[in-house]
Amino acid sequence: MLDKQILLLISLCSILQVLALVKTNNNITSNNNTNKNIPKWKKQACELPQNSYTHYKCDENGDLKCLAGWQGDICDVPICKKNCHPQSGFCKRPFECRCKLGFYGDNCDRCIPLPGCQNGFCRNPFECQCIKGWRGVFCNEPICREDCHPTHGYCETAGECRCTIGWTGKTCRDCQVLPGCVHGTCTNPFECVCLPGYTGFLCEKAICSQNCSKLNGYCIKPGTCRCKVGWQGENCTECHPYPGCKNGDCNRPWECNCHSGWGGMLCDEKLNYCETNNDVCQNGGTCKSLSKDDGNFECKCLPGYFGQRCDRMNVTATSISRIEVMPTFSMRETSSQKPLLSERNTTTSIAILSTTTTIEQQQQQTSTEQDNNNNNADNET
Repeated sequence: MLDKQILLLISLCSILQVLALVKTNNNITSNNNTNKNIPKWKKQACELPQNSYTHYKCDENGDLKCLAGWQGDICDVPICKKNCHPQSGFCKRPFECRCKLGFYGDNCDRCIPLPGCQNGFCRNPFECQCIKGWRGVFCNEPICREDCHPTHGYCETAGECRCTIGWTGKTCRDCQVLPGCVHGTCTNPFECVCLPGYTGFLCEKAICSQNCSKLNGYCIKPGTCRCKVGWQGENCTECHPYPGCKNGDCNRPWECNCHSGWGGMLCDEKLNYCETNNDVCQNGGTCKSLSKDDGNFECKCLPGYFGQRCDRMNVTATSISRIEVMPTFSMRETSSQKPLLSERNTTTSIAILSTTTTIEQQQQQTSTEQDNNNNNADNET
């Protein structure tokens, strides 16, 4: 009995070994069949080294799988942006949309009109279909207003009527005055016939009143006289003094020429310093009253005196009293200079003696003159 059981176990083990061997052979056969179904070019592609230009990965069976955004046999065709126009758009990288020639837009679904097309549109690339009121290859020729004069008028936009030079009006049937004509009319193009009261090439000048100054006056309306800045009067012949000028007049606008005895910028300062102050100028000097800004007074000194009040005397004046010939100074010829007087070996002595007026004498003279001046002033009073 035991032997039969042993034999049975041996038989089962043998059967299991045979089944395992068959299964292994089947797996090998299946793998061989799978490898046989993969194209040779795919196997060769998987054998190549992977780089930035390959957009796939190979599995363990040697079959390549495309990366995201790529498609095609060897994953070299990018998948374009969604809604990218299939005919007018394309892409070189995943999820982009590049437009073919003649198209533009995010999805390359808009056509480009003919270059230079101004007032038109396109249904196909590089065409120019004109909108209403325009014509021409580039739709740049406007169709003018229906009643616009055929020779005197033209248009730059549809439905308008612009006039050529010399004509005016809605339909360009009226003559135009000379450009710039201010107060004139015309009977033929480019005329400027002045209206009454106006003159000039363009009738731009009004004829002023008869005696209106031509230099200082002007007019806007005929028969009037307006003064230029700085002038006044009925005929603009009187200058306007500086504003605020009180005791002065003018020869030209904005002057303030003070009357006698007045000073200051506005001639409002009485010049009486010399009259109200005694002995301003000394030693016979003449006093002239000035404004405060100019120092109140000015002294005109007699010869020999100077200073603001003529109180200083020139002490350098000398008077030659006598000339004597003295044997104190000699001039001789030497070897280093030419003879000054003569070539003879003689000696001449010259001396000039001068006497200078002493300061005491000058002061005495000054005191005398002051007394004389005071006496004269008392006599005049």
